[in-house]
Amino acid sequence: MPPIGTADSTAPVAAAVPLGRGARLAGSLARYPNFRRLWLGVIAASLGQWMQAVALGWLALTLTNSPGFVGLVGLMAGLPFLVISLPGGVLIDRFDRKRVMLGCQALAALLSLIVASVVIAGWIAPWHLLVAAFANGSLQAILTPAQQALVPAMVERRDLTNAVGLMSAGQNMTRVVGPSIAGGAIAVAGVGPALLLQGVALAVAFALVITVAMPARAASSSAGGRAVFDGIRLIWNRPDLRGLFLLACVPTFFVFPYIQFLSVFARDILDIGAAGLGLLLAASGSGAVVGSLWIATRRRTTGAGPFIIRLTVLYGVLVLGIALSRTLWVTLPLLVGAGILGASFMSTNNALMQHRITDDVRGRVMGAYLLTFGLMPLGAMPMGLIADRFGASVAVASGAIVSSLLVAALGATARDLRRL
Repeated sequence: MPPIGTADSTAPVAAAVPLGRGARLAGSLARYPNFRRLWLGVIAASLGQWMQAVALGWLALTLTNSPGFVGLVGLMAGLPFLVISLPGGVLIDRFDRKRVMLGCQALAALLSLIVASVVIAGWIAPWHLLVAAFANGSLQAILTPAQQALVPAMVERRDLTNAVGLMSAGQNMTRVVGPSIAGGAIAVAGVGPALLLQGVALAVAFALVITVAMPARAASSSAGGRAVFDGIRLIWNRPDLRGLFLLACVPTFFVFPYIQFLSVFARDILDIGAAGLGLLLAASGSGAVVGSLWIATRRRTTGAGPFIIRLTVLYGVLVLGIALSRTLWVTLPLLVGAGILGASFMSTNNALMQHRITDDVRGRVMGAYLLTFGLMPLGAMPMGLIADRFGASVAVASGAIVSSLLVAALGATARDLRRL
């Protein structure tokens, strides 16, 4: 099916850089200086967000000793993706996307400094974590689709899959570095300094993104108050986009929340503490980097539907192995493998969605697509309740099994998805 919307009004100009086999992987970074600056800014911001996620998760566990409360903090972080991403998509289509992104980064940096100050002063209470998680999630619910909507304006269409893969790889690299830095900072100096480092990372991101030169773009006249649900309608009325959306929903709700419970695995199952938590997250992030880079080298999107269906089923199988493992040296390679498959699936899904829409509706469609991100913390709540009653291993294993079964059923019934 053709892309949704009208033709893009602008096209980025690539630098005259010859790309051999070795350069194909980083092609968009070499060819488009503006994309390179945006990529670096997104990496810096993502680094800070992963540091905050580790810090808040560890605080939640140490303050309450409850896996259920860890899930509640995750729920509060993800709830804004369900209630703010749709109007946020309208905002992204209606106003300057770069300014929207910069405003969110500045507010996120201020929030991290406030939370760090409360922690260092010794005034932190569990309810503070819920407020901080919700406030930061609200900013991310606008910032994330704004970043995604900027990417197609930075590169030519033939390089879009490569750019999406590189963006995913860069963000996944921060899953290695961010938790490692945060875990080390928490072990040496405490949670407060880890949150201060997050503020520094966000300030660096702001300084990088402000240098990005955006091509001229006309704001969408249809992106008014009545357009809030346009993204959902556009996705639901297209069988191919609907299949991609549903395929993203299932593992995001049933499997992805296991990342938030790695603190429980580190402390209670593998007995490796805060520094070991950083190791677990780094293993998962390393695999995600490999998976994203793998997708970045794929120039063809034909036949991608069956490919991502198989990846997602196998992803649930590997996470099931993580849930059942009681040995660090078994858990680590499984985390790497799960990271590869999860990132490959998400990058391919995102690239397919981006290829099939145009710029005048991109903010609204990607805002609607971002609803799937909100399902991860939403799934963390029942997973946390199951973990409180039966243990984290049972909770994660159950979600992995359900996800693989549902994805297999979706693959068998969604003909348009298989044809992608």
